[in-house]
Amino acid sequence: MSNVIPLKARDYMAPRYWPLWLVFGLMRLISMLPLRWMQAVGAFFGLLTYRLVASRRRVARINIKQAYPDYSDEQIRALNIDSFKSLGISIFEIAQAWWANRDYLRSICQVEGRQHLDQALAAGKGVILLTGHFTTLEIGAMLIGLFTTLNGVYKKAHNPMFNAFMAHYRSTYGEELIENKNVRALIRGLRKGRATWFAPDQDFAEQDIVFTPFLGGIASTLTATARMAEMTGAAVVPFYPLRLADGKGYKLVILPALADFPSDDITRDSARVNQAIESMIYANPKQYGWVHKRFKTQPPSKPPVY
Repeated sequence: MSNVIPLKARDYMAPRYWPLWLVFGLMRLISMLPLRWMQAVGAFFGLLTYRLVASRRRVARINIKQAYPDYSDEQIRALNIDSFKSLGISIFEIAQAWWANRDYLRSICQVEGRQHLDQALAAGKGVILLTGHFTTLEIGAMLIGLFTTLNGVYKKAHNPMFNAFMAHYRSTYGEELIENKNVRALIRGLRKGRATWFAPDQDFAEQDIVFTPFLGGIASTLTATARMAEMTGAAVVPFYPLRLADGKGYKLVILPALADFPSDDITRDSARVNQAIESMIYANPKQYGWVHKRFKTQPPSKPPVY
């Protein structure tokens, strides 16, 4: 934990930060409730957000309809509501990941398929822990760091206070926290034999991308996963965190490493990465973050999705 990023809370005492201090205080208080109660409060906040934030409700509906073309309007609405409830719970899981006792969290976390990660790490070439932007992302990143030496990847937040807190606490999850554009640091960590958390399932139009199928549509897809695997020999091991029902804790589901990866075809490799993430989403759709405009960037010949 020598690479923990310092947090200077006194830098954020100006009045413009007071609302965020109140939010953090509320998050921390509610996260201290029994897990089932915390999830109930979070689900209420998520349902309220579903009612009030029509723009994101619409984005999620479009994404779900594309991913599940055979769903009726009622099925789409039900999944949309469930995903917003899950999003509400995730707010307080951020507080858990940042402030809760790690021994307690380890005690309520199951790990399925750990042998796949151990086998990949035994090769000594590092592991790309491939995941998606599930609503359990924050708690899942912290939990996986309890079971393996981990490097994390993050994207800077717009709010400087939130970014400072996020960077500080995420840097406690493992060995090193790396900004998503710092490819050299990612490569360096993999060459040290570390597992590196990596979630490339968002719209990154400004980076090296190809267009491949994803969740029923065409998505701008980072080539970085395959290129890092090629440069380092790292295995790509998919995993996702699962929030168990009725406050029973969490499960980390670790899947076998992608076989014969990468190939000599970057588009095919990038499509395989999408397929791996897609399969995890279809296995756990209620806890996926459908509100992101994943299909905002489209090929010139395609009409806008949103």
